[in-house]
Amino acid sequence: MTIYLGENIKRMRREKELTQEALAEFLGVTFQSVSNWERGESYPDITMLPEIAGFFKVSVDELLGVNRAEDEKELKKLLKEFDNLRDKKLITEALDKMRQRFSSDFRVQLRYMSYLTFYDWENLEKNSAKIISIYENIQNNCTNDSIRICAKRTYIDLLEQLACKKNPTLSFNEFENLIRELPRIRDTREMYCFSYRMHEHPDADKIIQDVMEEVISVFYDLFSSYYFSHDKFSREYQIEMVEKTIEFFNYIYNDGNYSKMWRIVMNCCYGLLGWNYHQIGNDEKALYNLRKSAELAVSFDNLERNSTLHSTLFEGRNFDKQTLGSNFIAKSWMKENICKHYPLSEEFKATPEFKEILSMLE
Repeated sequence: MTIYLGENIKRMRREKELTQEALAEFLGVTFQSVSNWERGESYPDITMLPEIAGFFKVSVDELLGVNRAEDEKELKKLLKEFDNLRDKKLITEALDKMRQRFSSDFRVQLRYMSYLTFYDWENLEKNSAKIISIYENIQNNCTNDSIRICAKRTYIDLLEQLACKKNPTLSFNEFENLIRELPRIRDTREMYCFSYRMHEHPDADKIIQDVMEEVISVFYDLFSSYYFSHDKFSREYQIEMVEKTIEFFNYIYNDGNYSKMWRIVMNCCYGLLGWNYHQIGNDEKALYNLRKSAELAVSFDNLERNSTLHSTLFEGRNFDKQTLGSNFIAKSWMKENICKHYPLSEEFKATPEFKEILSMLE
């Protein structure tokens, strides 16, 4: 059981606007003892707990944080379930459930901020003041650097999306200064996995593979955001870059199991390549790549929930399909993308070859 005694003594003392010396005098101990309790370096004698609890007018359980420990256990369970969802309706319901119980928790506030930024797109401008208010609260009051950095990333994404809606709120220089406040790649936890006797760690292989997969994901994000959609590049050049990316993924994941990159390979590589070829009038290659995306969707859905990778780089790595969302079904997702989100002509969609691809996704 997690004990929050030190944190609670510190919080309750501050709420009463007492110094450590004043509390120590009341309890008949030195202020260094109180300081050590609050830092978690030592605990008061068990016989003192009722006296301390009585002073703050709480139960011993409340003083120890027993109820908080149970709440923390429940919240962690809810957070894990929430992070494993991809359907907007389920995400909304799970978020409402968390906010009813834990609205003041910074982890919940961060997820609410992300929800308003990424899932409530149509109301983004209306919600922007609320998002900024959550961001400022986290920056000013949260002591967890990871949460504060994630909130800053989400705030930057908000500003970028507002700019896409022709409603910029910052100049380019101000925007760049915000980005420069984020950690460099070399200052991340992934990079620091290498820094302390990693070869002796009992889970060294798993940790290194986690880092490599994260680096591959970052590489894709940087590469695709620049080369796949920038107006300075011709469509033919963008197609070449997508093809090179597919070659890269097929080299890395040479056993055909793309692990966490499944959705990217299906949709953002083969799917993207398909509709780009259609845009330049090469429907033969368009159909080939759309078929590949459909085949991969079928392959993904046929995987067991847990599978083992046998690619050269990731031999023995476990992959849990639910890391892509507990309710993620690749066939229905790819069908929606192909039918609703790809800029394909109605004439193309009416061809027998295209309908055959859709039939694979039924």
